Amino acid sequence: MSISNYALDKFVAQDMSKLSLLSIKSLAEEFPNADKWLEQFVLRRIFQAHVPDEKAALALAIIRRTHAALQEWELASTAAQGDLRSIGIYFGVVHHLESCISSTWQGLEFARKSLGRDFFTKGDGSAYERMNWIYNVSRHFDPEALQQGDTHRVWLSDQAMHTREKTVSFDELREAIRMLARTSERVTGG
Repeated sequence: MSISNYALDKFVAQDMSKLSLLSIKSLAEEFPNADKWLEQFVLRRIFQAHVPDEKAALALAIIRRTHAALQEWELASTAAQGDLRSIGIYFGVVHHLESCISSTWQGLEFARKSLGRDFFTKGDGSAYERMNWIYNVSRHFDPEALQQGDTHRVWLSDQAMHTREKTVSFDELREAIRMLARTSERVTGG
């Protein structure tokens, strides 16, 4: 069954008919040992005691969120190779990206608290502020209060995740994941 561009945009998702190729590039080759990070961390704690006990839970929380972000990013990357006019594929990609941004933001938040340093100042327009915005609105919104003409609070273009107020490019999200992944690699020795 073929759905018209009008029907895709009006009844499925804003600007869905404009999608051609989502720029969600895999990070798997860059972090080939990510699936081993948690095990490596635990074994290093047991045999080398390289992380003090009072920091172990924080390190595990950051590693877990980073691993989850990478997994969701890869799932989104794979799903994005499918037919972007397919409603199921589109919503699969949205789901993986919302889960990815959630895990990424939670990892960043743990890192921020540990470092005692903010990643953004409200209103600065930075990628981190926009990620925080999309993370929050994807979790906390009333579908019955969407602006007229909107079918979703978060939607996709070829290059980014969007809300009416803010946009996060896939490149910006990928860079945040990379930063967390490099931190996780250092902590795990991976």
